[in-house]
Amino acid sequence: MRDPKNYLRLQCLPADEAIACYLAGDFTMGEEFALAEAIQKGLSLPMTKADVEAILLDCLDDEMTAEECRSTLIAGRLK
Repeated sequence: MRDPKNYLRLQCLPADEAIACYLAGDFTMGEEFALAEAIQKGLSLPMTKADVEAILLDCLDDEMTAEECRSTLIAGRLK
């Protein structure tokens, strides 16, 4: 079960911290949505949270750094 306080904390992270947190796996099941929201809001991304999550998963698969992932998110590149 996710911790509501931690979920809110993750939602409020700056985008760069949220990306690093996602790539490091520093969240529990269900909290990835909070990180996607923080990233989407922080980078003003014109895409859905589902697209943000898809790109984050691609970044994980490709073992990207947080900076590489940030650039990929900004470019809006999906595989």
